[in-house]
Amino acid sequence: MTTAVSEPSRLSPDIEKRLCSRAEDIGTLPAVALQAIDLSNDPDCEIRDFAALIERDPSLATGILSMANSVLYCTGNPVLNLKQAVLRLGFDQCRYLILSTSMGALMKNIRLEEEWVRETLCRHGYVAGLLATKISRSLNINTSGEEFAAGLIHDFGRTVLAVCFPEDFAEADPMSFDETADDAMAIERQVLGTDHAEVGLWFGERNKLPEALNEVIYLHHQPEAATIDPILTALINISDHMANYLQRTGNSVGYTLECNAAVAVLEAHGISNVHSRLADVAPALMENALAEADEMACF
Repeated sequence: MTTAVSEPSRLSPDIEKRLCSRAEDIGTLPAVALQAIDLSNDPDCEIRDFAALIERDPSLATGILSMANSVLYCTGNPVLNLKQAVLRLGFDQCRYLILSTSMGALMKNIRLEEEWVRETLCRHGYVAGLLATKISRSLNINTSGEEFAAGLIHDFGRTVLAVCFPEDFAEADPMSFDETADDAMAIERQVLGTDHAEVGLWFGERNKLPEALNEVIYLHHQPEAATIDPILTALINISDHMANYLQRTGNSVGYTLECNAAVAVLEAHGISNVHSRLADVAPALMENALAEADEMACF
């Protein structure tokens, strides 16, 4: 599984040293999860072998079944075991379901002095992931579940910054969710010497995330620069834009997609009439995502 993005991380040695010194506090994806993701990429993979591997980690297996039966995936009878999950969803969907389950658990278990920061960023990830799924369906974008995983983890670098720079985090990221790409990132770099996109990419590469997800983490504020999966990166930019609005206001009233550069990126890659197709449905998508995030993550 390759992890390179179009532009490498520019972390200074001092920043990387600090990140590595706090790596245990940040956490990593479970070994079984990484092994299962690799196995799912094998064209000769057998369902029984895949399920048996996941069952070696009871908490991961339980989390996968829980998410498989959530509003995100369940469209009929409940999934009762891992074999059923693979048969219903397929290996591609299961690969990203494993990532989503593992990252969701990691995000909720990280310890911060300011617990509300962790919870707020975790909820933001769930809302963005759900919005990405709903938007992709509304626009008939063919995906394999990567959009939820990408939305869930796109801002994980902010959590990494909170863990590694507790004394300066509030100055670097006031958690206003009233960000513009240039201003927010510039303030982080001015205060900390790095930004959440760079440290998020550091985490993604360290955990061998798929290259498309690493690109989303690194370029979700600059979707026009994406080269690996520009549609996914633009999709997450729009989802993040909506999720930020929900975080600031608590509802979808008054939201507009005007001036969102990601709309042009999607249209440049063959997704037609994005603005007009989303304008009427955006409020309902946003309100539903907000409610479903609390249900999925048990906030």
